[in-house]
Amino acid sequence: MSIIRVMQISDTHLSPRTRHFRKNNELMDAPLKASDHDLIVHSGDITLDGVRFSEDFELCRDFFTSTGKDIKFIPGNHDVGDNARLSKPESVNGSAISEKRISKFLSYFGTDRWSVDLGRWRFIGINSMLIGSGFTRENEQYVWIDEQLASAGGRHIALFTHQPFYIDEPEPAELTYWTIDPSGHEHVRPLLNDPRLRLIASGHLHQGRSRQHGTLSQQWCSSIAFTTREALVPEMGGTREVGYMEHTFHDDGRVETQPRSIEGFENTYLDDVMDEVYPKY
Repeated sequence: MSIIRVMQISDTHLSPRTRHFRKNNELMDAPLKASDHDLIVHSGDITLDGVRFSEDFELCRDFFTSTGKDIKFIPGNHDVGDNARLSKPESVNGSAISEKRISKFLSYFGTDRWSVDLGRWRFIGINSMLIGSGFTRENEQYVWIDEQLASAGGRHIALFTHQPFYIDEPEPAELTYWTIDPSGHEHVRPLLNDPRLRLIASGHLHQGRSRQHGTLSQQWCSSIAFTTREALVPEMGGTREVGYMEHTFHDDGRVETQPRSIEGFENTYLDDVMDEVYPKY
């Protein structure tokens, strides 16, 4: 029986405008360069504030290119923008998602969705921030997801997304900052209900958490950069420690996940440096 090994990193929040969070990312450089994983995934918030500052993308592109690895990226809210119903528009320097901001991400990382087949597995990465946007690209992504399901055959499926689809209940009643816009659930229901789906791996919440729902494993990857206290991000049953994840995929559909850390990682709390790294606009 063959196995597939995947490294997942998330929420690196790099910027040339601050040294905050740089140490942890620099410590991550060696494991990335030495990686013999079959796939490396970055599940979003690559930049500190790429929606406003292109130099954040330039630094991140150069940093990850220097590893020499073929890393698969998907965008987070700090890369392409927040849900427009929860944030101010780009026209007033707000953080809302826009087609211009998506285009900027694409100019640096090429794509905001991807599919990779390895052994008995299909690995899919989506742009969760598109969901609920109303952009043409949102509907194109739904069509693309359906195509991935139709062509997967007997492969098991692992999904990578920046935001989790839900915290504990599969049908959220309202839109929140923490999860994918529930207006999109109907469109992705074939994916979520597909028995071949064995993993949903996300980032965004800066907490590490593992839940098993039947044959479906749901994993939240910690941030490389920082964590938060409950005053900033409510308690959701996760561990508030920086780090990354390693997933092992078996031919029979089993998934094993291990949280990882590196000696020297600093468990910075965003609450303590918020005004420095995210000044109010």
